[in-house]
Amino acid sequence: MIRNLILSLQLRRLGSTKTTMAPFQRQKTIHAARAKRRIHTIVPWIQNPLQGVDKQHLVFAPRHEASTLELFFDLFFVANLATFTSYHYIVDHSSLFAYIGFFAIIWVTWFHTVLYDVRFENDSIYSRVCKTIIMIAFVGFALVGSAFAPGTEKGDNTNFRVLCYTLVMSRVLFSIQYLVLVIFIGKARRTDLYLPVSLNALIYILATVAYAAMTPAFAESKPVDPHNGVYSIWWIVMSVETVGTIAISSCWRMLSFKKTHLVERMGLLTLIVIGEGAIGVTKTISRMMGKGGLDPEGSGLVLCIVLILVGIWMIYFDHQPHSHFGTIRQQIWSCLHFPIHLAIVGLVEGAQQIALARYVSKSIMKFEKAVVQYCLKEHLDGDELVEKLNASIAYLELDKKLTSLIFLDEIHEDILMIGNTTDICESSVTGTGALDWPDLVLRLYKHTAAAVYSALGLSMPINKDVISIMVESWKLIYRYFWSAFLILIGCFLIVMILIRTTKVDAFDYVSLTTRFFVLVGGGVILALSASSGIMYDLLESPAMLPIAVILLYLIIMLDRLGASIANRRNRNSGDVLIGGEQGHDHGRDHGNDHEHHDHGAHSHNTEKHRLKVSTTRARTRPPHERVRTPMPYSSPPPTWVESAYNSPETPPLYASPRVYDAPRPPAPVSEQVLVDARYAPTGYMPVHSDQYTGRGY
Repeated sequence: MIRNLILSLQLRRLGSTKTTMAPFQRQKTIHAARAKRRIHTIVPWIQNPLQGVDKQHLVFAPRHEASTLELFFDLFFVANLATFTSYHYIVDHSSLFAYIGFFAIIWVTWFHTVLYDVRFENDSIYSRVCKTIIMIAFVGFALVGSAFAPGTEKGDNTNFRVLCYTLVMSRVLFSIQYLVLVIFIGKARRTDLYLPVSLNALIYILATVAYAAMTPAFAESKPVDPHNGVYSIWWIVMSVETVGTIAISSCWRMLSFKKTHLVERMGLLTLIVIGEGAIGVTKTISRMMGKGGLDPEGSGLVLCIVLILVGIWMIYFDHQPHSHFGTIRQQIWSCLHFPIHLAIVGLVEGAQQIALARYVSKSIMKFEKAVVQYCLKEHLDGDELVEKLNASIAYLELDKKLTSLIFLDEIHEDILMIGNTTDICESSVTGTGALDWPDLVLRLYKHTAAAVYSALGLSMPINKDVISIMVESWKLIYRYFWSAFLILIGCFLIVMILIRTTKVDAFDYVSLTTRFFVLVGGGVILALSASSGIMYDLLESPAMLPIAVILLYLIIMLDRLGASIANRRNRNSGDVLIGGEQGHDHGRDHGNDHEHHDHGAHSHNTEKHRLKVSTTRARTRPPHERVRTPMPYSSPPPTWVESAYNSPETPPLYASPRVYDAPRPPAPVSEQVLVDARYAPTGYMPVHSDQYTGRGY
């Protein structure tokens, strides 16, 4: 025992000694390295896509993580989304449908690009050229998005025709990629892959023909027909493309996404979509407080938007799958990201619009109170009334925004006409409510409201009923904000069902129940839009965004509570335990271990993160319950040599028979507890000696 302790101390001392190299040795090493010649890396013209076949699982998996080229391509998606969002404000149903339609076009194109990349793409000149072409296609989408308004009189046939050309270019590229794959399959004589890959190529060829056939419908000579049903062909063909590709990968499991980095790609795009919402937050705070400085209420609303973004991130990435959870379920999970991403965009954009609507409502209410005070209560007239009205207009600082300057001439003209009208605010002329205002005062109020609305960068027609347009747009904002909230929570509920691969425990019950009741609560709030009075009261109050924040963080807190309860019960269950990783910074290698092994090998391959420590279900038994085994006396070995130490006068080195505490046998495998290596005791483990033989174990 003492010898083992001394040996461990020596090993520790040697391990802590730092080896140093003499200066002349370092110089010699540098000169030796400079005398060498290196072979430069040359990117091949084309690589065989079949190199990525996993022969053990018979699936395609060329890489275990996203390449920089794939991440570069994702930036074109978010650039399109940001540009389209900046040009399109959702103020009516047609603008909402246009937003959803354009998002579907760019998302589906991105999705089909990813489905090919995660299975077949290798770094080569050919793949780089293909990626450049699809990037050019996304630049074309950005050109189309600036004026994308199908089904309205604002539609432009030239714009729609450019969209058809862009879709044709992208689908021709997809067709070529799969046909090249067919050629390599023929060279490898993999007849089992001929049919599925050929079907993929056929799907994109038919889609190319469909998009090209739509081009004559948008001829320059034809007038724009808002009720033309040809617009729907875009989304019908895209739906067929997606369903066909997913169905092929489901029927031919070799083309599935089992060991690919599809989960990582979906997570990265989710992060990018959330980041686009962060860009919108910076724009919102500059619009609301860029000219007047910090405002407590405005700061609180912006804080709520940030908390919504963080809450979405936590709910999504806290439950992102890191292991294979079923081929069919994984494909459903990937397709489910379309409503997830659309709901995130709608929720964040709606939150920004609600904050701006509150700011507009607050500014207009200040002006309304000023008009009521000067005209309906003080009954001012002439120059005195004009001076007060000009001061109220100057407080709004409408001259600092280019978008509101077009209304200033109308506002000054209204004030001039009010000043030239005698007894315009006499009690016999005016009443006590807004509907009893004089026509000139009501006209000034509408122009001022439109100017305040336009000062935030929102388009507002000057010759239409501004108040009714604002009311309808706010009603739409209320509805699509809470609709996006319900879609997102519903998708999160489905995701929790799809990714579960273990026994149902307390966490599953708590998480699913919480999401269900949050879904019901959001539905009740959405149903309040049937009552205009209640809905407008909510919009005029700053309570909308805090309610959404409370619902999101209720899910987060109860998920944590459910996980704590489930962990306590699972540790005492005696079953084999898996998982236990904390945080999202496992790195890409971590994702690979989870993603590229089946569930049966998952617990085996993650042992590098944990230590197995044998224990029993019950804690250490009390001393009076320990098993005590008599140790028989054993004679010295035959090679024993007598010396002064074993003479008759010297006591024997072997002790007389006595009773020892026998070591407990190791616990069965079902009762072993997994301990995270990060929290295991550090340093050298003490070396024990078997009391029977004296050997270490």
